[in-house]
Amino acid sequence: MSKYEIISTLVSLLAIVVSSVSLVRTRKLAKEQLELERVTAELSRLQIEGIEQEKAEKIKPKFNVTLSKLGKSYYFYITNTGQGTAYDVNFELVDCEDSPLTSDVPEKFPHPEMKPNSRVKLIAAIHMQSPLKYQAKVTWKDSEKENHDETFWLTL
Repeated sequence: MSKYEIISTLVSLLAIVVSSVSLVRTRKLAKEQLELERVTAELSRLQIEGIEQEKAEKIKPKFNVTLSKLGKSYYFYITNTGQGTAYDVNFELVDCEDSPLTSDVPEKFPHPEMKPNSRVKLIAAIHMQSPLKYQAKVTWKDSEKENHDETFWLTL
């Protein structure tokens, strides 16, 4: 074998080693890239779910019930604090033998529609022997006509 053939063979062997190292590194990078793509796809799926949940929350009504004193009188306030409209809203006191609700309840409930940030005020006939806490229940239908209810504890 001549000098040129030996040099040519060594250069070829060196090229094979460099190619092998490059191939191994490329495979490692490809595996890492596939893993990153999987993680990115999972993050995108979670973001889409979060956005869908936010959209669903935006169209849901949310209620708050308070018992407040204004001047010398007490009032129940039923407020839709959510961003959705509620339909057929009803209000009742649960397990209350001496109900402070007055005759204006049948006139106002069931309330046909409560838009966001709207409220209904009911007179509460509170006297010295009235209980200090009440359990109130609000029932309503959402825009898809599904029934919902929520219970609140109110104190003087």
